[in-house]
Amino acid sequence: MDTVSTLATTISDRTNKLTESIENLIKWEINSNYTKIKLEVFKKINTEWELISTRIENHPYKSSNGYDLFASSLFNNNDIVILTTFGILIYTFSENNKSISLNYFYFMELNQYNKKYMEILQHNTRIFSKSTLPLPNYDSFSLSGWVTDAKNNKLSLLKYGVELLTFAIKEHKLELIDDIYKKCMTYFNEDPMNNKLFLSIITSVMPLLDEYYPEYILKYSSETNMIIDSSLYSKKHINKNLHLYSFFQSPQIANLSKSLLWTKYYYKLYKLYHKAKRTNLLIFILLIIYYAIQALIILSTLPLYLAICYILSKYNFINDIYTPDVFSGAYFQAVDYVEEFREYIKDITTTPTITFMIPYINFINYSKDYNWFLELIRPQPSPFTKSINRNIYKTWNGEALINFKWNAYGKYYYAMIWILFMALLGCFTAAATIPQKYINEEVRHQLFIASIILGFIHLIFEIRQCFYNITKWFYNFWNIFDIIAYVLSIYTTIYWLQTNNKNNNYLIQLLSFSCLFLDIKFLLFFRAFEYFGVYFAIIISVGKKIFSFLIVIFIIIISFAHAFYILLSPKSEFSLEQYTNNNDPNNPWNLAPSYSQVIDNDGNINSNPFTMIQTPDKNMNMFIDIKTSLFAIYLFLAGDSSALSNWSYADNPSIAILIVLFSLLIVVYLMNLLIGLLNIAIEEDNNRVSYLIQKAEILAEIELFYLLPHQRRWQTWFPEVIHYYADADKTRVEIERLIEEGEWDNKEFIKVQEKLLEELQIKHNPIDNKIVLEKLSALEKLETSYHEKLEKLDKLETIEKSCEKLGKLDKLETLEKFYYEKLEKLEKLETLEKSYYEKLEKLEKLETLEKSYCEKSEKSDKLEILEKSHCEILEKLNKLETLEKSYCEKLDKLEKLNKIEKLLEEMNGK
Repeated sequence: MDTVSTLATTISDRTNKLTESIENLIKWEINSNYTKIKLEVFKKINTEWELISTRIENHPYKSSNGYDLFASSLFNNNDIVILTTFGILIYTFSENNKSISLNYFYFMELNQYNKKYMEILQHNTRIFSKSTLPLPNYDSFSLSGWVTDAKNNKLSLLKYGVELLTFAIKEHKLELIDDIYKKCMTYFNEDPMNNKLFLSIITSVMPLLDEYYPEYILKYSSETNMIIDSSLYSKKHINKNLHLYSFFQSPQIANLSKSLLWTKYYYKLYKLYHKAKRTNLLIFILLIIYYAIQALIILSTLPLYLAICYILSKYNFINDIYTPDVFSGAYFQAVDYVEEFREYIKDITTTPTITFMIPYINFINYSKDYNWFLELIRPQPSPFTKSINRNIYKTWNGEALINFKWNAYGKYYYAMIWILFMALLGCFTAAATIPQKYINEEVRHQLFIASIILGFIHLIFEIRQCFYNITKWFYNFWNIFDIIAYVLSIYTTIYWLQTNNKNNNYLIQLLSFSCLFLDIKFLLFFRAFEYFGVYFAIIISVGKKIFSFLIVIFIIIISFAHAFYILLSPKSEFSLEQYTNNNDPNNPWNLAPSYSQVIDNDGNINSNPFTMIQTPDKNMNMFIDIKTSLFAIYLFLAGDSSALSNWSYADNPSIAILIVLFSLLIVVYLMNLLIGLLNIAIEEDNNRVSYLIQKAEILAEIELFYLLPHQRRWQTWFPEVIHYYADADKTRVEIERLIEEGEWDNKEFIKVQEKLLEELQIKHNPIDNKIVLEKLSALEKLETSYHEKLEKLDKLETIEKSCEKLGKLDKLETLEKFYYEKLEKLEKLETLEKSYYEKLEKLEKLETLEKSYCEKSEKSDKLEILEKSHCEILEKLNKLETLEKSYCEKLDKLEKLNKIEKLLEEMNGK
């Protein structure tokens, strides 16, 4: 698109507002605001712009400043293209309903601060420089508005439906998947002739549906069974052997330019004849004579006339547009009579058939955009090669598809591959098997060289398959077998040419196994034919189901082999070449049979017979080695117990116990269980479907690795739409079977089914269907039981409600008890808290008291000291007092004495 690419080259700074207008008639205004883009359309009425439509586009691409717009441009049809930081959007304004719709969105991360910004911009500019817009990329559908518009717009859904459905499947959007599926089926049902491509939206993503939601493949396969891309079913009489014969109806364009002179001449003759018939009798008589002469010429040259006319008609030199004379009219009238006769014969000798359409539109087509050399190395797959699902081949559509591909190219390429392998098998077998007296050494040498060349040709194709999808290659059992057959034959041939020793035991073993694998590989080519292929399909499908069970049996056999090896292996050294005499019961010399000569040469009985021991071989005790021990247990499983017969069971009860355990566990129980599992697996498996899947895998292998890239794009081999014939009687039987099994009625194509039933004269009322009636009766019973259950449920609900109330009361009582207990506990806690606080206060007081006590104790200590000193002082004081008293007394006495002395003195003086 030139406009888009030009717009990309004119990027300037980002903005949050753009305005575009067309001749002052319509004006667009675009505003961006972080996660929103607002679009407004104005129309000029008189001299003022009036807003007529608005759309707000919410997007998940956040910007730092809200400036998401780069540039915009208008197309001539009211469409506008907007270049933003997260991609290119194209909007359309509809004049009819005054609405704005998003027609296209392509995600691009255009961050100007990104280092790779210019590189990204140039890359996207190259993409948009082409004549058509590129398909939206995966991230484009993260925009919810674009998903809604693309889904609801019929044209957009047809263009971008495959990408949209791919996005929905990978993102696990189940509602979107279901919506797209229903819309595609609805559009096709409305106009089957012109809306076939809507079915290709579903079939193109079948590989993804097979991976994520295979139930949709089953749904599509059952709903599109026996449909046609026209309003009416056409019934024809064709060969009886053309049931499910597929064909491609390509439009035939005939080039009539070569017959232009013929048409002009007969047009003028036609006009002259009708004009003369009405107005000119003479010219009319002359024309009658002219026609009579032509009739005589035709009768005289009848075979040559018919041959010449046939050739001229085939290469478009003549035509039947105007046939006014005998020359033209006789031949084309004869052709009409022949066609009528053929139709009459068909009604007698052929069978009526109905034409159906295979609903897998574009299912087998490959991409038109490819590189020839890269495609040769690693081919692009088609939906057919990627999704080989059982549900596709459960109906006639899948089988008819396989028949078309097989008849178009499959059988020819398969025959060439088979012939090439037969050349390898013939050369190798002849060189390895034919004795020397019947073949020259030089011829044998040339045959081996031819075997190497042919082997490498086959091996190259196998290696291509392996590298194409190594996981899928290993999963297919036939591929492993093929690679062993080719590699082993090539290695054996090279080894033969290098050694040239026919008596080499290793070479003989290689030749034996090489011929075995090549012969079985030859047999495997028959799996493409239904008569043999069903059995090969049973072998592989059943083998896959019981593979894990076989692993369990194999592990148990190894366990028993290990146990027998430990029990019966020799414990002392021995030699098979020299007699070894010891007490080891597992020594092969002690196990070997011994012979005594009871009668001597004269015929007399020898009292001391001579004993001879047979020289033992490696098979005398097969439990010497773990490998032979495993083989001995396998032989015992197959019924050969000779490996254990050399020991006496009475003297070795351990051997007898192991044999009994092995027989009961493996031979009796597990082998019979294996047979039962095989029967169940064969009954459960639809063998014909397995065969068709096997054939589809063969065709996919031919397509990818044997066809050239341009051959995979041939319209005649890989058409968009394929039709097939179906025998009317077999179709009637098949429909009756589907009706009986309840697989006929579907909601999508009710009218189409009714027309087909009317054409086949099948009376079917969905209500009268036995299965439906059974289901209805079962539903009625269920309904009555349901009503009874409902009544019981109502009663139960009332009881439950009362029980709930009782339960609530019980709960309330328990809660109340619990509440009161908690209250009591709280009260206790409060009392405890109070006592705690009181105790805390007391403790505080005690602490203060303690402190004061300590202080007082200190003081008391001091007081004690003081008291002691005080007591001492008191004692001293007492003493002093006593002394004082005595002193006072003494003083008194002294005074008295003094007085007496004075008196005495006075008396003396007197």
